[in-house]
Amino acid sequence: MKRIGAIIILAAFILALGASGTSLAHATTISVSLPTTGGNSSNPCSSPTAAGCNPGNYINGFYQFALMIGGLLAFGAVVFGGVKYITAAGNPSGQSEGKAWIESALLGLLLLVGAYLILNTINPNLTHLDLPTLQPATTQSQ
Repeated sequence: MKRIGAIIILAAFILALGASGTSLAHATTISVSLPTTGGNSSNPCSSPTAAGCNPGNYINGFYQFALMIGGLLAFGAVVFGGVKYITAAGNPSGQSEGKAWIESALLGLLLLVGAYLILNTINPNLTHLDLPTLQPATTQSQ
């Protein structure tokens, strides 16, 4: 009976929070800057020497995206573990499972941050991948 009451109170709180948020909402513009690939907009790699037209930009973008997704997944796992721990309501196995979710998510987040810090400490260029540019070859005519 207490559990049903707690669920009803939680649902009412979420509804009240959502209703108050919609009345205070206003239009916002979100702009996201994507990694550029150089060249013009219709054909980004129109020439091999176009600025930014190299696999390094794609790899760097994927690396940043993977770090972001890993952080979001870790946050979601911490929230899931917290909800699982709270809803266990004295059940030791449920509480231990919730703790395990939280600990695993924090360990994964620690690994993500640790890998980035190690790479950035060894050489900051390892976290900002830029391929070297080649100069055109010149020949001397006789």
